[in-house]
Amino acid sequence: MKTGFNDLDKIIDITNDKLIVLGARPAMGKSVFALNILTNLAINQNKAVLYFDLETGKEEIVSRFIISNAMVKYTKFRRIKDPKILGEELTEEDWDRISYANSLLKEAPIYIEDKPGISVNEICEKARKLKEKNDIQFIAIDYLQLIKYEESDCLSRKNQIQEILKQLKNLAKELNISILVLSQLSRQPEKRTDHRPILTDFSDSKVGIENYADIVLFLYRDSYYDLDTPKKHIAEIIVTKNPTDCGAVEVAWLPEYLKFGNYLKVEG
Repeated sequence: MKTGFNDLDKIIDITNDKLIVLGARPAMGKSVFALNILTNLAINQNKAVLYFDLETGKEEIVSRFIISNAMVKYTKFRRIKDPKILGEELTEEDWDRISYANSLLKEAPIYIEDKPGISVNEICEKARKLKEKNDIQFIAIDYLQLIKYEESDCLSRKNQIQEILKQLKNLAKELNISILVLSQLSRQPEKRTDHRPILTDFSDSKVGIENYADIVLFLYRDSYYDLDTPKKHIAEIIVTKNPTDCGAVEVAWLPEYLKFGNYLKVEG
């Protein structure tokens, strides 16, 4: 299985039983990145995938899927629900793209669970059922800090996060599938000259998240901090922990389409 990001796929392997943690500051694009991977797996590779969204809601997630696959600007798409919003109107070509993207989504083996406040036990139960029924091959969870732990009375939040990570790691091995868990980062990157994240920037750094993950990724965009950067449409995926190689790869960032893509460098 491939993420769809060619340079990243040369470094990491998302096949089989891996717990993958992707960390980023808010509004960096980690949810979009996860959805792009799920889209590639489900539509381009016909792999059944399960997405737990603990914050946004299914309707918004579906809209994001359609926008990124139709390559229709978000500012135009949102006028479908509210024509009073000022901006460009959708063209006939836009409508054709939206219709095609919608048909792709309906046929794709993508399962979305948007129950707020879901517990790790419920996540595991839902995953087992869909593995048996639909043979899901990949799970993404958005995001770690919103997952509840049912036996909360006897454990600190630090220990709850540790238990959640343990259960998710065991689930990956039990079902023999990889699980991608998104995680918020602390404000520490803002305090450094080089804002690129490091392992101690996890909001729950005392938990030792990296000790439970097989692969740790960070998402970084220079334009988040500098609007005049020459890398306005480039993001970095920083592989910090991996069974083999580590390093950073560049991907294209297309915010108007809620999409990351392969970045082609032009030599010369």
